[in-house]
Amino acid sequence: MDEIKKGLEPMFKEARERGFWFYTRYHDMWFSPDELEQAQSEGRFMWGAVNWQLRNPYERLNELDARTRNAQAARDDFMQRIRKSES
Repeated sequence: MDEIKKGLEPMFKEARERGFWFYTRYHDMWFSPDELEQAQSEGRFMWGAVNWQLRNPYERLNELDARTRNAQAARDDFMQRIRKSES
């Protein structure tokens, strides 16, 4: 475990300097540096640097915003169909 933490030190430093978060494709998970440190102190997500990417957390926020807009558009369309069928 100490090897993993030591291997991640440069990534933690860069993440904090640049405001980036840790991302892993495994279950599409995002962690702030503080969140990942806390989880690792509890023995969770003890994965080497090869498993992590540093990414801007606003990428994820933008993705969620797009999903929200798409879901709202689908809902609005479905509601129009309901109203049309009721008239």
